[in-house]
Amino acid sequence: MNSEILFRPLTVKSLTVANRIVMAPMTRGMAPAGIPGAPQAGYYRRRAEGNVGLILTEGTVIDRPASRNLPGIPFFHGEPALAGWESVAREVHAAGGKIGPQLWHTGSTRAGDWQPEAPVESPSGLVGPGDPRGNVMSEEDIADTVGAFAVAAADAKRIGFDLAELHGAHGYLIDQFFWGGSNQRTDQWGGGRHRRTLALRSRDRAGGAGSGRSGLPYLAPGQPVETARLCRPPRGHP
Repeated sequence: MNSEILFRPLTVKSLTVANRIVMAPMTRGMAPAGIPGAPQAGYYRRRAEGNVGLILTEGTVIDRPASRNLPGIPFFHGEPALAGWESVAREVHAAGGKIGPQLWHTGSTRAGDWQPEAPVESPSGLVGPGDPRGNVMSEEDIADTVGAFAVAAADAKRIGFDLAELHGAHGYLIDQFFWGGSNQRTDQWGGGRHRRTLALRSRDRAGGAGSGRSGLPYLAPGQPVETARLCRPPRGHP
């Protein structure tokens, strides 16, 4: 098998990368008080110096009261955090790489015993069937969250990132809107699968409008509801 193609440049619309090697997002939880700094800038620069064509950062959270599920997850809002991320983008570009943040809202998920500063939020106040946690999002909450994704994507462009990626899996907030077990709403944001995907489509459009470039990773069954399905599979399929 010829691997030469991996090292050829690739252009997708207005984005050109030096090769087709992409560093996937990897949670690190090493941002004290949510503020990235010199350690993060050095970490990502070293990856670019290793000839990674495109880097997607660790998850970094939008401006909502409880958008992260672990301490040390960096913010992507507020001038101190954005100044730190600007230095990350600058260092990666100096090493010849391209980079985009992965934008998070972890919804009502748990990750150990840590509790965020405010009550968590989700479509129906559930982690999954029979597992209540936190607040049911109001229409205003949902609109504000869509707006927060758009602002984060616009900020990514403003401070020098090359794209923004919206996290749509792992049982986090966007994913929680997909599944009937975690989305039991009866308004425009719930019901049939078309309505359950409205939150995703709204966030994706908002992110794209904000950054000029956005992507959505892993439309996979959510965690911890491993049996969740967006729709019933054909007969004979698991």
